[in-house]
Amino acid sequence: MTIAIQAPCWAQSFRPSVTESILDLGHRLGLDLLAPKGQTCCGLPAWEAGHTDAAMDAARQTLRVFDGFGAIVSPSPSCLRMMREHIPALLYDQPEADGARSLAERSVGWCDYLVQEIGVESLRLRFEGNIAFYRPCQQEDDKSLRLLLSNIQSATLAPDLTEQCCGFGNNLAWRHPELSKAIAGPVVGAMRLSRADLIITTDVGCLLHLEPLLQVAGAPPILHLAEFLAQTLTAEL
Repeated sequence: MTIAIQAPCWAQSFRPSVTESILDLGHRLGLDLLAPKGQTCCGLPAWEAGHTDAAMDAARQTLRVFDGFGAIVSPSPSCLRMMREHIPALLYDQPEADGARSLAERSVGWCDYLVQEIGVESLRLRFEGNIAFYRPCQQEDDKSLRLLLSNIQSATLAPDLTEQCCGFGNNLAWRHPELSKAIAGPVVGAMRLSRADLIITTDVGCLLHLEPLLQVAGAPPILHLAEFLAQTLTAEL
């Protein structure tokens, strides 16, 4: 079965290594992965801004792109929520309603797919150092991720970082940059004091927002989970 990768628009534009990392690790695991062409935005920024027509247009394009795939994996909890909840709600009374429900049923987080379909025992992961995880506010369930991190040989896990929003918020970061930066302040402070060698997160938007602030503060580097697995741990697969 060919598995489709949902490439968030933020990753396509500013962090293509996220999608590339999923493809790299997936192929090493023997998965048949494909990032379908024609992907734009899932519609979340438009939906959050109240632009329903634009969000519906993006939702319809998302349905067209992923039609026919048995499973769709997403590296973004924000996009995943859009595909599971908001797109079916947007199109509930439209001709595409059945397709929207099907999209929701076939969509899964990348980490959840790895743990549930591959199993952590098959990954044979190893990392020398202290890891801290920043949970995005859109992340509903992090059980799979915590199971994966707990099975990394030689790694130690720092105590949970603050669960406060980082201030990215899609539209907030570019409409109110100073407010967004102020919201990020406590998060950056917690990361700086974490004594971690590396921060891991699962949302591309949070990563892009926090990375330059962490660099200025002298805090640990931050990677997306997909990048961490592919760049740091694939030698052990």
